[in-house]
Amino acid sequence: MSITIKQLQHFVAAAHTGQVSRAAQRCYVSQPSLTTSLKNLESTLKVQLFTRHSDGLRLTVQGEGFLRHAEHMLHTLDAAVEETRNSVSSVEGRVQIAITDTVSEYMLPKIIGAMRRQLPLVEFEPVERNRLEIENGLRSGEFDLAVVLVSNLSRAPDIRRENLLKSQRRLWTSFDHPLVAQKSVSLREISQMPFVLLDMDEHVDTVGRYWSAMKLKPKVVFRTKSIEAVRSLVAQNVGVTILSDLVFRPWSHDGGRIRRTVVSSAVPSMDLGLAYRRGAVLSEATAASASTLRLLAKTLTRESQPRLDDEPL
Repeated sequence: MSITIKQLQHFVAAAHTGQVSRAAQRCYVSQPSLTTSLKNLESTLKVQLFTRHSDGLRLTVQGEGFLRHAEHMLHTLDAAVEETRNSVSSVEGRVQIAITDTVSEYMLPKIIGAMRRQLPLVEFEPVERNRLEIENGLRSGEFDLAVVLVSNLSRAPDIRRENLLKSQRRLWTSFDHPLVAQKSVSLREISQMPFVLLDMDEHVDTVGRYWSAMKLKPKVVFRTKSIEAVRSLVAQNVGVTILSDLVFRPWSHDGGRIRRTVVSSAVPSMDLGLAYRRGAVLSEATAASASTLRLLAKTLTRESQPRLDDEPL
């Protein structure tokens, strides 16, 4: 028996909701139909994906692993449908797009992939610069377009910004951290914990602003420019951190596991978007590139949404 798209959709819905009834409503099927679909999927895979409890469903370790792949397959299918509807463009030209280090760290391969698929005749040149260099490069015409954290841009009137997605910042902890039992955590509670600070793309300034607004300071035990180091240290319970959903991954490169928890205090979102010189006439290739990046942002928004394994036990 082969695995069907419907089975993947039913499985992901059950994993996200933790309830057969709610998953059935989301998928517009009856509860018995969804239950049968999940059982058939487990039978095909020859593993148990969920444990059943009085309060609903919980993913097994195998279920957590399969969920990542199932979500990826469904996201890829959605992206393929959208890209096919928009068809491959015959636009030609050259576009130089500036990106910051956060964008380079997390999004560059996805940006390159989307550009190659959608705009195969466009000569695409990404350049990594800091925020000030990007703003000056847009003014001078060195860069046609920029993909940046628009929440970091200055308020200069000659730079136009376009929000593509808002990524909520949440608390990251190890799987066995005491705070994972709570539905939300305040900055005051977090201030008592060792804190791992990511030093990228003006993030330290952002952290300083929202902590200072609460008249608090994080207890920083390690500061690093490597997001992989942050993931590993959090997973090993060296400290906690607050980072956005966009860069979240529930495991570290050395196999540790990470959870997200809502921060109840006022913490700004990380806003990703496009920037270009106000009043500039965008070339056909630049305009097509912007459209491709807007489509990519929709896919990234879906991929970064919290899942069942982010919720308190």
